Amino acid sequence: MRLILLDVQLKPVDDGKDSPKEAYVVLSLKGQRIVGHHVQTNQEDELAVIASATLRAVQNALPVPVKLSLRNAIKLTPQFLDSPLLVVIAELHYGKSRFELTGACQCDESAMRRGIAQAALDATNRLVSFIFSEQHR
Repeated sequence: MRLILLDVQLKPVDDGKDSPKEAYVVLSLKGQRIVGHHVQTNQEDELAVIASATLRAVQNALPVPVKLSLRNAIKLTPQFLDSPLLVVIAELHYGKSRFELTGACQCDESAMRRGIAQAALDATNRLVSFIFSEQHR
């Protein structure tokens, strides 16, 4: 069972010049829409805001309590690739276990918002599949 990325939005919280941004990420699971939301803090760039909203949506989709937190969301430009590589590193606490998860997505500059959300999903997809398979035993 997989979560499918439907939409990524990043908007200012208010009309102020230096207003923080808030991200909304919409996922689909068996036709059901799951939304994740995150408001930018002082230290976060746009990639981190979107990755955090994606992790929140994944957390909301799971049938068991887990805690997902973003460790890092970065854009790499390796010489051997024609387009940037987006990498998300997340931490997951599930029961008494802790996992470090890493995901990546290669995308054009014009698709960065969607790409970082895909990288966050890539980081979580194996564990999400495992959790859903355990629930259906």
